[in-house]
Amino acid sequence: MGTLTVYELLKREIESLPEALAEEAFDFILFMKARRAEESFLWQQIEETRSYRQQHPEEVMTVTSEEWDTFTSHLEDDV
Repeated sequence: MGTLTVYELLKREIESLPEALAEEAFDFILFMKARRAEESFLWQQIEETRSYRQQHPEEVMTVTSEEWDTFTSHLEDDV
């Protein structure tokens, strides 16, 4: 028999797990899928923002840390 693929090895391992461990493995797989989907969504948002900023450079404001503190000081009062 030839070399098994990762999928085949994983399937074999899962089939040999007791039910409780299989549930944990399933939960972990769902977690990994959700994390990948979230990361993909966040990268999409980053790319869309980058593209928008390149198309609208007049809307991009660059400030120093002191200016940022001044602009956002009112936010600290709300906390």
